[in-house]
Parts: sequence; C-alpha cells; structure tokens
Amino acid sequence: MNVEQTSKISPKTSLFTALIIHCMVEIPFFIFPVILLLVEADIFPSIGELSWIGLGSIGTIGTLAMALPSPFFGWLADRYRRGVMMTLSLLIAIIGSLLIGLWGDSFLIVLIGMILLGTALAVYHPPGLSWVSTAYEDPETKSYSKNYVKILALHGIGGSLGASLGPLSVYFFIDSLNSWRDIYLLWSIPLILVMIGFWIFTGRKEPKNVFPSKITLETSQLKTNQMKSNINNQKYILYTIFFFIIAMSLTRGMISFILSPFLSEEKGMIIAKAALLIGVSTFVGSIGQVLGGIISDKYGETTLLSATALIQVFILFAIFNSTSSSILLLFYILLGVTNALFWPSINSLVARNSKHRGRAFGYVMLSANFIAALGPFLDGILKVIDPNRYLLIFGFSCLFSLIAFLALVYLAIKLQKEKIT
Repeated sequence: MNVEQTSKISPKTSLFTALIIHCMVEIPFFIFPVILLLVEADIFPSIGELSWIGLGSIGTIGTLAMALPSPFFGWLADRYRRGVMMTLSLLIAIIGSLLIGLWGDSFLIVLIGMILLGTALAVYHPPGLSWVSTAYEDPETKSYSKNYVKILALHGIGGSLGASLGPLSVYFFIDSLNSWRDIYLLWSIPLILVMIGFWIFTGRKEPKNVFPSKITLETSQLKTNQMKSNINNQKYILYTIFFFIIAMSLTRGMISFILSPFLSEEKGMIIAKAALLIGVSTFVGSIGQVLGGIISDKYGETTLLSATALIQVFILFAIFNSTSSSILLLFYILLGVTNALFWPSINSLVARNSKHRGRAFGYVMLSANFIAALGPFLDGILKVIDPNRYLLIFGFSCLFSLIAFLALVYLAIKLQKEKIT
C-alpha cells in the first residue's frame, strides 16, 4: 500500500536539499566516461582494442547497478523514511569514490567502485523524486502545484549539474594531480560534508510514515472507484513512456560513454579539452530542464517528448560530421539541452498516472538505466568491429532516437483521438 507521509519540512527546503544531493551523487559516476583513455592506459596497458570490451564492461555493470535495484528502492520509498535513504545514497557514493581513489589501480577495484557509485544513484532516485513530488502535492485533494513540471525540472537540474561538474573537474584538476584517481578522492570531501549537513539539518527531521485514517481510506477508495474508467488510459500512457525511455536510453548510453574518446581520436582534442567541452555542454544544457518544464506546461508533454527525440537525430548527425571546434561546442550544448529536456515531462507523466509513486519512479530508473547499461557494451563491440571509426555507434544511436520519436507520435495521436490530453 502506498503510504504518503506528512512532512514538517517546507516544500522549498525539500526541493533545495534534493537538488543538492542529486547533484552530488551524480558527480563521481560521470567522471569515469571522461577519463576512459587514462583508465585504459593504467589498467589495460597492452591488449589493444580488446581493452574496449573491459572498459565497456565496467560502464555496463556500473549502470546495471544503477538500474536493477531501483524498483526495490522505489518500494522502500513508499514505506519508509526517504531522508534516511537519501543519506544512505551519499554514504555509498563516498565509499565508492574512496575505493577508486585509494586503490583503483586494477580492473576489479574500479569495477567494484563503479558498482557502488551506480548503486548510490539507484538508492537516491526513487525517494528523491518522491520526496520532491510529494512536497508540492496537496495531501487532501491530491492536486498539484500549477508549476509542478517546472518544480520537477528544477530538481532535474541537480542531476545535470552533477553530470557536468564531474567532467569539468577533470579539466581543471587532471594536470595538477598525480593520478586520475585523485579526482575521486577530491570529490569524497564535499560528499562527506553534504551527507553530514543534510542529515543534521533536514533528513533526520522527516517524520515516520503514518497509516491514513479510516476516513482517508474511504475517501481514497471513493476516488479510486471514480477513476476506474481512466485506469486503462493511464496504463497505456505508462507503457508507451517506458518504451520511449528504452529507446532514448540506448542512444544516451551509447553516446555518453564514447564522447571523450570520440573527441580525442576523431577530432584530435586532448583529454582535458574534451572534458571541458563535455562539462560545459552538460552544464549549459541543464537549462533544458527548465525549458522542458515551460514547454510542457504550454504545449503538453507528448509534444515535447516527440520533438526532442527527432531533434536529437539531427544533432548527432551534425556532431559526427563537424570539423569545426566552435560548431562542435554548439551542437554538444544542444545535445546537453535535449538530454535534459525530456526528463521533467517523463517524471510528470509518471507521477500523474501512477498510484504507487515510489515504485513507479523505481521502474522508470530501472528502464532507463538497465537499457543505458547496454550502451557501453555495444560501444565496445562496435569499436572492435570498426576500430578506426565511430560511424556504427552514431548510426545505431540515431536509429534508436527515431524509434522513440515514432512511439511518441503514435501516443499523441491516440491521446488526441480519445480526448484525454
């Protein structure tokens, strides 16, 4: 049974703290793809292109660690204190960062560290999203704030900032540190401070879940009976959204993993400059979260989602064929925007069409990250098949984006016919 809690923590505090934690747990996970070539030289010094299978395996297993436990943590988020789970996510990220930073000179240690960093994200996302979405929902009427999608977008900015700060830290510190492993040690310090600060000032103040009264249960049952006619439509929306997530996650998983080596090997950039470009594009692209909220509120979620998938195809084509650094930067920024653009709409549709919100967000993260986990492994296989080019990787990524676009077009047509938009 989904048990909502009444929290004495203000909505603004809930949003701010979740944004900060979201940012911090993302940072160490997104350092690894930027330093692939450095890791390869350190732990795979003499096996040539086959090292990509090892690197891809680390990326895939780390992402699976983010994906597979998500429904379980979503189930917990519906029943137990979410502040405790959010604190735990920071603790796991700290352990993973310290493990790689102190002993990450072997394949096994880096693999275990990435598993922990992925698990930290799995622990955070369901309770974090539930924490924010519940804070801006009226517990009696179940009505939402008029800026609901924008609020979810602000929370999403935290993730985008984390995904950008990881690469940016590589650019600023890689030349002044003794090893790429020291970057993980560096980030463990603010992670520890945020974990302690959140628990002392916010997390421990969250009240325990309480079972609703008989009146609330009767009212809830009445509302459930009144909404039975919409259940099939809600399920159809969720199924289509999950299919969209699967297709887009394949693109995201494949492209994000090879951005740094692609820029280094195909565009001639040094690793630090590639890290800067990726970090800046992701940082600026975080405005896509806010734009996504604004556009969704005005034109509808399905319109935004389908447009995002189609636009991404043209952006990937331009990146692959561009020879100018300035044009590359422009399209990488646009790629960062599109990667951030659709998440507020996804989260809004899931929140509005699901009864057990924690579990629903858990399944969202399972779908997104389980499929994205296949990306690095597919990259490794395609690089072995075609070691001198990235054409196959970009070609398959564009195909998956087109499939996502067609799925949302079909959903939009169906919703319009049934007049439920």
